[in-house]
Amino acid sequence: MLISVGEAAKVLGLKSRGSIYRKIQRHELETVPGPDGNPLIERDNLEQRWAAITRTRTDSPSPLRPAAERTKPQPKLPPPPPRAPEPEELPAYNDSRARSEYEKANLLELQRKTQEGLLLRREDVELAWGGAVNITRTRLLGVPSTAKQRIPHLEIEEVELLTTLIREALDELAAGEVKA
Repeated sequence: MLISVGEAAKVLGLKSRGSIYRKIQRHELETVPGPDGNPLIERDNLEQRWAAITRTRTDSPSPLRPAAERTKPQPKLPPPPPRAPEPEELPAYNDSRARSEYEKANLLELQRKTQEGLLLRREDVELAWGGAVNITRTRLLGVPSTAKQRIPHLEIEEVELLTTLIREALDELAAGEVKA
């Protein structure tokens, strides 16, 4: 027997027809065009087909269930507890304890060296190194103009040649193509 989308929503206990229309648009629910052009749905096994495409559980296929039971939110199940390792997977207690103590000693040594100023954080080193490289680059790029000030008889072409040579050397350094 064919029924309308509205009747199907009532059978399934849905508040609106939107869910059914979405399943129709996604071709998850088959329909047949009715005489007026509206989609019609096969009534037989509608609840089971709906449960299969929406991955919901139907306690009873009857549309006559009380409304409170139909709209009752399903309780969320807690995640399964983490799997305990099998006894043969566990290291021996003494081995595990020795490893733990060794790692603690390493951490304490690193903290001590950091407090004494023997170790620096990676971010601080990168920041300082980047600043040093930028200062070096700026000073090198300033050499041609300083040379022009100190050696007044230099021609503009010679200053431009110095600038070009310095830029090429900096580009080689940046690319890692240092020529010996």
